Amino acid sequence: MKIVIAGTGGIGGYYGALLAQGGHDVFFIARDKHLAIINEAGLTIKSHGKQICLKVNAGPDSSRFGIADLIIICFKSYDTASTFNLYRQSINEKTVILSLQNGIENETILCQELGVTHVVGGISFIGSLVEAPGVILHTAYGNITIGELDGEVTNRITAIGKMFNTCTINCKVSNNIKHDIWGKMVWNVGFNAICTILDCSAKEVLQFRDTKLLVESAMREWIEVARACGVSLAKSLTRKNIVVTQKGGEVVPSMLHDRRRGKKMEIEFLNAKVVSLGHTVGLDTPVNTALTSIIRFYNRALYKDSP
Repeated sequence: MKIVIAGTGGIGGYYGALLAQGGHDVFFIARDKHLAIINEAGLTIKSHGKQICLKVNAGPDSSRFGIADLIIICFKSYDTASTFNLYRQSINEKTVILSLQNGIENETILCQELGVTHVVGGISFIGSLVEAPGVILHTAYGNITIGELDGEVTNRITAIGKMFNTCTINCKVSNNIKHDIWGKMVWNVGFNAICTILDCSAKEVLQFRDTKLLVESAMREWIEVARACGVSLAKSLTRKNIVVTQKGGEVVPSMLHDRRRGKKMEIEFLNAKVVSLGHTVGLDTPVNTALTSIIRFYNRALYKDSP
């Protein structure tokens, strides 16, 4: 299969490397020093004490790659609408576009620009980050759930799921991917902003009673907002996400990694979305409102055009 990885960060770099190892023709979109090192020395993956370095095909856009069977979108959510031209030239009528991004709006944005027939939904639960230019550090998990936006289990979504699993990427095909995407927000809302403010991993936050209660409160607010919006998330997801995090490896949320690198954070697509939807359905979200305000302050210090 011909695959474009649109965004070679922790997620795209890790999954793309496994797909390339599995024999697929993979093209990585990257930029700046990250791209330069990948082209010069290869893409290095560190995972659980092991290290591999792959010579891969990479560039600032996919113009020299040709038509792709699958494009996996791994850009930051705030870049979804501004990066179409980096891979648009690799799309024909049969190309499938899969988002593995944070937030609940990316599929809608992709459908509006590229056409609903191309887009499928997805989520990833993984601890992975860019340790240095050209180097991806994988620390925990690596599971994907994908699905057609209308819930149908089609031949194409089944084939993509089989491809991931064949390449040692644990992949589940869902018949309700919207529910899964909104469910993934439970973890993101609970941990991303709080870990960023406290500058610690998800596990560390859970080791102190007061901050663990804060995580639970942020999660519960999102679950109530989602239910008011017609997405019936189980209240047990709060406990489930905490237990999974306690049992797994070390996860440094992407928002904290961005703050440490001096980069803009995805707060508008996570906790701020809880606040705005809560306002729409008439629910107060005091914990997420406070978390949003603090992260917006950090963003404001880095970018004049941030909210």
